[in-house]
Amino acid sequence: MQLAGSFNMLRERLDMLSEQEWTARAIPGTNLPGFTLWHALRTIDWGVHCAIQGVPEVADRPEWRNLHASEFVYGAGITSQEADKVAHLVSRDQVRDYLGAVQPAALDWLKQQSDGDLDRVPDFEAHQRVKPRYLTPPVWAEVSDFVGKPTWQILARPCISHIRVHAGEVDIQRQASRVGNASAKS
Repeated sequence: MQLAGSFNMLRERLDMLSEQEWTARAIPGTNLPGFTLWHALRTIDWGVHCAIQGVPEVADRPEWRNLHASEFVYGAGITSQEADKVAHLVSRDQVRDYLGAVQPAALDWLKQQSDGDLDRVPDFEAHQRVKPRYLTPPVWAEVSDFVGKPTWQILARPCISHIRVHAGEVDIQRQASRVGNASAKS
């Protein structure tokens, strides 16, 4: 239910954001909403498929090449300039379609898991070796604490809790954008 909630929160925010808001920075020093939503969804894809199962991510499929996952991984450890570039390269519609592919894959896998499966400790570091950039110092520094952690913690932290933080971030940015627009009109 919690993982399904992560997808629902992302879908709601994708639907609420306008094209203008997708690449608008309402609060200095924050990421663009388009990057934040792309990153949140990429994190779930990475967490469920790569980190836990050690299988290819949905984003690895040829039809998702336009997500630029090979360049920007799942958003961890990239520069703010790269994050901005993601929001300008990847559209809201592309992220919405990607969500439509990741959600059933992730939830179908989860439905097949027992409590014992969720207690299993995946070979996290070995799973990251499939993509050399996943082990570069800036990316690895963001996730290395998952080594030795059970599956349920990888689900609960990056795929559930982390998503809620980013959903709140997008909400705050939308609110700040509206306040700024109202002030400019006055």
